Amino acid sequence: MNNLKKVGLTALGTALVTSSAVAGSLDVTGTAGITYVGNSGADNADSKLSQKTTISFTGSADLDNGFTVSYYNNVSGGAMTAANSHFDVDMGDMGKLRFAGRGASGNGAVGAWDDKTPAANEESWDIKGGGGETGPIAQQTTNDSLIYTNSSAIDGVTVMLNYKPGETTHDSTTGAGIAFTGMEGLNVGVAVEDNNTTDGAVVENTVVYATYAMDAFTVGFQANETDSQTANADTEFEAWGVSYAISEDVSISYGSSTVEYESGSGNSDQEADALGVSWTNGSMSVTASRHSIDNVAGTATDDRDATEVNLTFAF
Repeated sequence: MNNLKKVGLTALGTALVTSSAVAGSLDVTGTAGITYVGNSGADNADSKLSQKTTISFTGSADLDNGFTVSYYNNVSGGAMTAANSHFDVDMGDMGKLRFAGRGASGNGAVGAWDDKTPAANEESWDIKGGGGETGPIAQQTTNDSLIYTNSSAIDGVTVMLNYKPGETTHDSTTGAGIAFTGMEGLNVGVAVEDNNTTDGAVVENTVVYATYAMDAFTVGFQANETDSQTANADTEFEAWGVSYAISEDVSISYGSSTVEYESGSGNSDQEADALGVSWTNGSMSVTASRHSIDNVAGTATDDRDATEVNLTFAF
Protein backbone atom coordinates (compact mmCIF):
# COMPACT_ATOMS: atom_id res chain seq x y z
CA MET A 1 0.00 0.00 0.00
CA ASN A 2 3.00 2.31 0.50
CA ASN A 3 3.80 1.75 -3.17
CA LEU A 4 0.23 2.76 -3.99
CA LYS A 5 0.73 5.99 -2.07
CA LYS A 6 3.95 6.80 -3.95
CA VAL A 7 2.46 5.98 -7.36
CA GLY A 8 -0.68 7.97 -6.63
CA LEU A 9 1.21 11.05 -5.51
CA THR A 10 3.55 10.80 -8.51
CA ALA A 11 0.61 10.60 -10.92
CA LEU A 12 -1.11 13.53 -9.25
CA GLY A 13 2.04 15.64 -9.26
CA THR A 14 2.81 14.85 -12.90
CA ALA A 15 -0.72 15.77 -13.98
CA LEU A 16 -0.57 19.13 -12.27
CA VAL A 17 3.02 20.12 -13.04
CA THR A 18 3.37 19.08 -16.69
CA SER A 19 -0.15 19.88 -17.91
CA SER A 20 -1.95 23.15 -18.36
CA ALA A 21 -5.66 23.47 -17.67
CA VAL A 22 -8.44 24.88 -19.79
CA ALA A 23 -10.49 27.44 -17.87
CA GLY A 24 -12.99 25.51 -15.78
CA SER A 25 -16.23 26.30 -13.99
CA LEU A 26 -17.51 26.50 -10.43
CA ASP A 27 -21.16 25.78 -9.68
CA VAL A 28 -23.17 26.20 -6.50
CA THR A 29 -26.21 24.16 -5.50
CA GLY A 30 -28.02 23.71 -2.23
CA THR A 31 -30.92 22.32 -0.25
CA ALA A 32 -33.11 23.66 2.52
CA GLY A 33 -35.60 21.88 4.71
CA ILE A 34 -36.74 20.63 8.08
CA THR A 35 -36.11 17.33 9.87
CA TYR A 36 -38.34 15.89 12.60
CA VAL A 37 -36.92 13.20 14.89
CA GLY A 38 -38.78 11.47 17.72
CA ASN A 39 -37.17 8.77 19.89
CA SER A 40 -39.17 6.91 22.52
CA GLY A 41 -36.25 5.34 24.35
CA ALA A 42 -33.96 8.34 24.78
CA ASP A 43 -34.70 12.04 25.08
CA ASN A 44 -33.62 14.21 22.19
CA ALA A 45 -30.79 16.47 23.28
CA ASP A 46 -32.37 19.40 21.44
CA SER A 47 -35.66 20.20 19.75
CA LYS A 48 -37.31 17.44 17.75
CA LEU A 49 -37.26 19.85 14.81
CA SER A 50 -34.00 20.88 13.17
CA GLN A 51 -32.91 22.79 10.10
CA LYS A 52 -31.78 20.68 7.14
CA THR A 53 -29.49 22.83 4.99
CA THR A 54 -26.63 22.12 2.57
CA ILE A 55 -24.53 24.21 0.20
CA SER A 56 -22.39 22.40 -2.39
CA PHE A 57 -19.60 23.82 -4.53
CA THR A 58 -18.46 21.81 -7.56
CA GLY A 59 -15.84 22.72 -10.12
CA SER A 60 -13.90 21.04 -12.92
CA ALA A 61 -11.26 21.77 -15.54
CA ASP A 62 -9.70 19.75 -18.38
CA LEU A 63 -5.93 19.33 -18.70
CA ASP A 64 -4.23 19.21 -22.09
CA ASN A 65 -3.14 15.60 -21.49
CA GLY A 66 -6.78 14.47 -21.35
CA PHE A 67 -7.10 14.34 -17.57
CA THR A 68 -9.97 16.09 -15.78
CA VAL A 69 -9.52 17.76 -12.42
CA SER A 70 -12.63 18.27 -10.29
CA TYR A 71 -13.41 19.69 -6.87
CA TYR A 72 -16.31 19.22 -4.45
CA ASN A 73 -17.03 20.92 -1.14
CA ASN A 74 -20.25 20.54 0.81
CA VAL A 75 -21.22 22.16 4.10
CA SER A 76 -24.36 21.22 5.97
CA GLY A 77 -26.27 21.45 9.22
CA GLY A 78 -28.09 24.27 10.94
CA ALA A 79 -24.78 25.89 11.90
CA MET A 80 -23.17 24.93 8.54
CA THR A 81 -20.24 23.30 10.36
CA ALA A 82 -20.33 19.78 8.87
CA ALA A 83 -18.00 19.57 5.87
CA ASN A 84 -17.48 17.00 3.14
CA SER A 85 -14.83 17.73 0.51
CA HIS A 86 -12.60 16.07 -2.07
CA PHE A 87 -10.32 16.76 -5.03
CA ASP A 88 -10.26 14.30 -7.97
CA VAL A 89 -7.95 13.66 -10.89
CA ASP A 90 -9.74 11.55 -13.51
CA MET A 91 -7.07 9.83 -15.62
CA GLY A 92 -9.46 8.10 -18.03
CA ASP A 93 -8.71 4.39 -18.47
CA MET A 94 -5.98 4.66 -15.81
CA GLY A 95 -8.62 5.33 -13.17
CA LYS A 96 -9.40 8.13 -10.76
CA LEU A 97 -7.26 9.40 -7.89
CA ARG A 98 -8.95 11.27 -5.04
CA PHE A 99 -7.61 13.27 -2.14
CA ALA A 100 -10.44 13.51 0.39
CA GLY A 101 -10.05 16.35 2.83
CA ARG A 102 -13.04 15.81 5.10
CA GLY A 103 -16.13 13.71 5.67
CA ALA A 104 -17.62 10.76 3.82
CA SER A 105 -15.61 11.63 0.71
CA GLY A 106 -12.73 9.82 2.43
CA ASN A 107 -14.54 6.50 2.65
CA GLY A 108 -12.73 3.65 0.95
CA ALA A 109 -14.64 0.57 -0.16
CA VAL A 110 -15.36 -0.55 3.41
CA GLY A 111 -16.90 2.77 4.40
CA ALA A 112 -18.76 3.22 1.13
CA TRP A 113 -20.14 -0.34 1.14
CA ASP A 114 -20.79 -0.81 4.88
CA ASP A 115 -24.55 -1.27 4.32
CA LYS A 116 -25.78 -1.54 0.73
CA THR A 117 -29.25 -2.83 1.58
CA PRO A 118 -31.94 -0.68 -0.09
CA ALA A 119 -33.66 1.94 2.07
CA ALA A 120 -36.09 4.70 1.15
CA ASN A 121 -34.74 6.81 4.02
CA GLU A 122 -32.39 5.56 6.76
CA GLU A 123 -30.88 2.11 7.31
CA SER A 124 -32.60 -0.01 9.96
CA TRP A 125 -29.85 0.47 12.59
CA ASP A 126 -29.41 4.22 12.05
CA ILE A 127 -31.66 5.64 14.76
CA LYS A 128 -31.80 9.35 15.48
CA GLY A 129 -32.46 11.53 18.50
CA GLY A 130 -30.38 9.56 20.97
CA GLY A 131 -27.71 7.70 19.06
CA GLY A 132 -25.25 5.31 20.63
CA GLU A 133 -26.19 2.36 18.41
CA THR A 134 -23.56 -0.02 17.06
CA GLY A 135 -22.98 0.54 13.36
CA PRO A 136 -22.03 -1.98 10.68
CA ILE A 137 -18.25 -1.35 10.89
CA ALA A 138 -15.63 0.05 13.30
CA GLN A 139 -13.97 2.74 11.21
CA GLN A 140 -11.52 5.50 12.09
CA THR A 141 -11.78 9.04 10.80
CA THR A 142 -11.53 9.26 7.01
CA ASN A 143 -10.21 12.82 6.73
CA ASP A 144 -7.12 13.39 4.55
CA SER A 145 -7.31 10.06 2.70
CA LEU A 146 -6.05 8.95 -0.72
CA ILE A 147 -8.45 6.80 -2.76
CA TYR A 148 -7.82 5.16 -6.13
CA THR A 149 -10.75 3.80 -8.19
CA ASN A 150 -10.70 1.99 -11.54
CA SER A 151 -13.77 0.76 -13.42
CA SER A 152 -12.16 0.55 -16.87
CA ALA A 153 -9.59 -2.24 -16.63
CA ILE A 154 -12.19 -5.04 -16.70
CA ASP A 155 -15.77 -4.64 -17.91
CA GLY A 156 -18.22 -4.77 -15.04
CA VAL A 157 -15.52 -4.71 -12.35
CA THR A 158 -14.62 -1.80 -10.06
CA VAL A 159 -11.47 -1.84 -7.93
CA MET A 160 -10.98 0.60 -5.05
CA LEU A 161 -7.84 1.13 -2.94
CA ASN A 162 -7.52 3.57 -0.03
CA TYR A 163 -4.77 4.82 2.26
CA LYS A 164 -4.86 7.24 5.20
CA PRO A 165 -1.60 8.36 6.85
CA GLY A 166 -1.23 8.08 10.59
CA GLU A 167 -1.93 10.96 12.96
CA THR A 168 -1.50 11.69 16.66
CA THR A 169 -4.63 9.79 17.68
CA HIS A 170 -4.22 6.79 15.34
CA ASP A 171 -1.85 5.12 12.93
CA SER A 172 -2.43 4.48 9.23
CA THR A 173 -5.45 2.91 7.52
CA THR A 174 -5.23 0.74 4.39
CA GLY A 175 -8.06 -0.89 2.48
CA ALA A 176 -9.11 -2.52 -0.78
CA GLY A 177 -12.37 -3.59 -2.40
CA ILE A 178 -13.72 -5.10 -5.60
CA ALA A 179 -17.27 -4.97 -6.98
CA PHE A 180 -18.93 -6.75 -9.91
CA THR A 181 -21.83 -5.28 -11.90
CA GLY A 182 -21.42 -7.24 -15.13
CA MET A 183 -24.85 -8.91 -14.94
CA GLU A 184 -27.97 -6.81 -15.41
CA GLY A 185 -29.49 -5.88 -12.06
CA LEU A 186 -26.76 -7.58 -10.00
CA ASN A 187 -24.22 -5.79 -7.81
CA VAL A 188 -21.89 -7.77 -5.53
CA GLY A 189 -18.80 -6.65 -3.68
CA VAL A 190 -16.27 -7.45 -0.98
CA ALA A 191 -13.84 -5.15 0.82
CA VAL A 192 -11.31 -5.27 3.65
CA GLU A 193 -9.67 -2.53 5.70
CA ASP A 194 -7.08 -2.47 8.49
CA ASN A 195 -7.27 0.33 11.04
CA ASN A 196 -4.06 0.58 13.06
CA THR A 197 -4.38 2.25 16.45
CA THR A 198 -1.68 4.16 18.31
CA ASP A 199 -1.25 1.38 20.89
CA GLY A 200 -0.30 -1.12 18.18
CA ALA A 201 -3.69 -2.86 17.99
CA VAL A 202 -5.40 -3.54 14.68
CA VAL A 203 -9.11 -3.50 13.84
CA GLU A 204 -9.82 -5.51 10.67
CA ASN A 205 -13.10 -4.72 8.89
CA THR A 206 -14.54 -7.04 6.24
CA VAL A 207 -17.73 -6.25 4.30
CA VAL A 208 -19.62 -8.39 1.78
CA TYR A 209 -22.80 -7.34 0.01
CA ALA A 210 -25.13 -8.34 -2.80
CA THR A 211 -28.05 -6.44 -4.33
CA TYR A 212 -30.34 -7.38 -7.17
CA ALA A 213 -32.83 -5.14 -8.96
CA MET A 214 -35.67 -6.50 -11.08
CA ASP A 215 -38.41 -4.25 -12.42
CA ALA A 216 -39.59 -2.14 -9.46
CA PHE A 217 -38.08 -4.38 -6.76
CA THR A 218 -34.59 -4.25 -5.25
CA VAL A 219 -33.35 -6.71 -2.63
CA GLY A 220 -30.07 -6.58 -0.74
CA PHE A 221 -28.03 -8.62 1.72
CA GLN A 222 -25.05 -7.54 3.84
CA ALA A 223 -22.57 -9.47 6.03
CA ASN A 224 -19.78 -7.61 7.86
CA GLU A 225 -17.18 -8.66 10.40
CA THR A 226 -15.03 -6.55 12.72
CA ASP A 227 -12.02 -8.38 14.16
CA SER A 228 -10.26 -6.44 16.91
CA GLN A 229 -7.08 -7.27 18.79
CA THR A 230 -8.83 -5.85 21.86
CA ALA A 231 -10.31 -8.69 23.90
CA ASN A 232 -14.07 -9.35 23.51
CA ALA A 233 -14.49 -6.49 21.00
CA ASP A 234 -15.32 -8.45 17.82
CA THR A 235 -18.70 -7.94 16.14
CA GLU A 236 -20.66 -9.50 13.27
CA PHE A 237 -23.25 -7.48 11.36
CA GLU A 238 -25.93 -8.98 9.12
CA ALA A 239 -28.68 -7.11 7.29
CA TRP A 240 -31.22 -7.52 4.55
CA GLY A 241 -33.65 -5.16 2.89
CA VAL A 242 -36.17 -4.81 0.09
CA SER A 243 -37.53 -1.75 -1.68
CA TYR A 244 -40.35 -1.23 -4.17
CA ALA A 245 -40.78 1.72 -6.52
CA ILE A 246 -44.53 2.31 -6.63
CA SER A 247 -43.98 4.99 -9.26
CA GLU A 248 -41.20 7.24 -10.49
CA ASP A 249 -41.91 9.49 -7.50
CA VAL A 250 -42.82 7.11 -4.65
CA SER A 251 -40.80 4.27 -3.09
CA ILE A 252 -41.20 2.15 0.03
CA SER A 253 -38.73 -0.12 1.84
CA TYR A 254 -38.29 -2.53 4.72
CA GLY A 255 -34.98 -3.49 6.31
CA SER A 256 -33.70 -5.57 9.21
CA SER A 257 -30.27 -5.93 10.83
CA THR A 258 -28.54 -7.75 13.69
CA VAL A 259 -25.24 -7.07 15.44
CA GLU A 260 -23.75 -10.05 17.28
CA TYR A 261 -21.09 -9.35 19.90
CA GLU A 262 -18.23 -11.59 20.94
CA SER A 263 -19.34 -14.12 23.55
CA GLY A 264 -17.08 -12.76 26.28
CA SER A 265 -18.42 -9.22 25.99
CA GLY A 266 -21.61 -9.91 27.94
CA ASN A 267 -23.63 -7.90 25.41
CA SER A 268 -27.00 -8.87 23.99
CA ASP A 269 -27.52 -8.91 20.22
CA GLN A 270 -28.61 -5.55 18.84
CA GLU A 271 -31.65 -6.12 16.61
CA ALA A 272 -33.26 -3.46 14.43
CA ASP A 273 -35.85 -3.07 11.71
CA ALA A 274 -37.26 -0.10 9.81
CA LEU A 275 -40.00 0.88 7.39
CA GLY A 276 -39.22 3.70 4.97
CA VAL A 277 -40.97 5.81 2.36
CA SER A 278 -39.87 8.52 -0.06
CA TRP A 279 -41.77 10.90 -2.33
CA THR A 280 -40.46 13.48 -4.77
CA ASN A 281 -42.34 16.26 -6.53
CA GLY A 282 -40.12 18.45 -8.66
CA SER A 283 -37.53 20.07 -6.41
CA MET A 284 -39.32 18.95 -3.24
CA SER A 285 -38.82 15.60 -1.51
CA VAL A 286 -40.27 13.97 1.58
CA THR A 287 -38.58 10.95 3.18
CA ALA A 288 -39.53 9.18 6.38
CA SER A 289 -38.71 6.04 8.34
CA ARG A 290 -39.94 4.30 11.47
CA HIS A 291 -37.34 2.32 13.42
CA SER A 292 -37.51 -0.27 16.18
CA ILE A 293 -34.24 -1.32 17.82
CA ASP A 294 -33.69 -3.67 20.76
CA ASN A 295 -30.59 -3.88 22.96
CA VAL A 296 -28.98 -0.68 21.66
CA ALA A 297 -25.18 -1.17 21.59
CA GLY A 298 -25.70 -4.51 23.35
CA THR A 299 -27.49 -3.07 26.40
CA ALA A 300 -30.40 -5.36 27.27
CA THR A 301 -32.35 -2.58 29.01
CA ASP A 302 -32.17 -0.11 26.12
CA ASP A 303 -34.96 -0.61 23.57
CA ARG A 304 -36.10 2.27 21.36
CA ASP A 305 -38.60 3.28 18.72
CA ALA A 306 -37.64 6.20 16.51
CA THR A 307 -39.31 8.21 13.76
CA GLU A 308 -37.59 10.49 11.25
CA VAL A 309 -39.27 12.76 8.69
CA ASN A 310 -37.38 14.98 6.24
CA LEU A 311 -38.84 17.77 4.11
CA THR A 312 -36.26 19.03 1.60
CA PHE A 313 -36.22 21.59 -1.20
CA ALA A 314 -33.40 21.59 -3.76
CA PHE A 315 -32.23 24.70 -5.55
